[in-house]
Amino acid sequence: MLACTSFGFLHYDLIGPAGGSVVCMLHSLTSDSGMWADQVPALIEAGYQVLRIDARGHGGSSPVTGEYRMEQLADDVVLVLDRLGLDTVHLVGLSMGGMTGQVLAADRPERIRSLMACATNSRWSGDTAMMLGRLDAVRASGSLASIVDHSMEQRYSPAVRENRPLRWSALRETFLATSLDGYFGCMHAVLNHDVLGRLDRVLAPTLVVSGSDDPVTSPSAGREIAAAVRGARYEEISGGRHFLNVEFQRQFNQLLVDWLAGVDG
Repeated sequence: MLACTSFGFLHYDLIGPAGGSVVCMLHSLTSDSGMWADQVPALIEAGYQVLRIDARGHGGSSPVTGEYRMEQLADDVVLVLDRLGLDTVHLVGLSMGGMTGQVLAADRPERIRSLMACATNSRWSGDTAMMLGRLDAVRASGSLASIVDHSMEQRYSPAVRENRPLRWSALRETFLATSLDGYFGCMHAVLNHDVLGRLDRVLAPTLVVSGSDDPVTSPSAGREIAAAVRGARYEEISGGRHFLNVEFQRQFNQLLVDWLAGVDG
């Protein structure tokens, strides 16, 4: 489905049993809603509806030339919620999606029933030189192919490619399919993200999940979020890299479903 915006269209899908609570899932940079494929069956089985939204310039959503801000990506989510008539949702975001989720929970607390922020940070604290180097490489080559292999190594251990080659290949192709406008715009949003000073406004129950071996967003970044949000809970997946939901899908799914059941219960 498509939602019309001032810049084009936002692609989203909403599936699951009618009447079930809605879990809104936000993806990472150079990904799309398909990154949550391993979570959808578990959520539907547990009785939830699943709303997945492609960020601008990613998946089926229109690209926009220029620099984006995380607040704009959050506004895009609200636009879809309004179109669907959804007052509140459980929000699950990973990496860039987790950054967007924090902005929503801080600035629009009335719309967020609960927040699960995964492999993310409250302010950019990663390897800035690496990220700027990637931007330079993509500009010089005109293609994301120049950075895809290193990015895949950071997201997954070699076990994913060995044990799930089709899934690994699909995720790699999704990375390469990201529009350059979407990549450049969202990279600006990520590198300039800073919601730490507003996290005391978050009212929703919050679970922060990090991977112990994540080279992109370290566990310390996750612990910083948990410390800034009143009553937040922190969990760490041993051995996890950046895409915890893919490599540790069973552990992640159990954590996710148990978390949502606890909030709703």
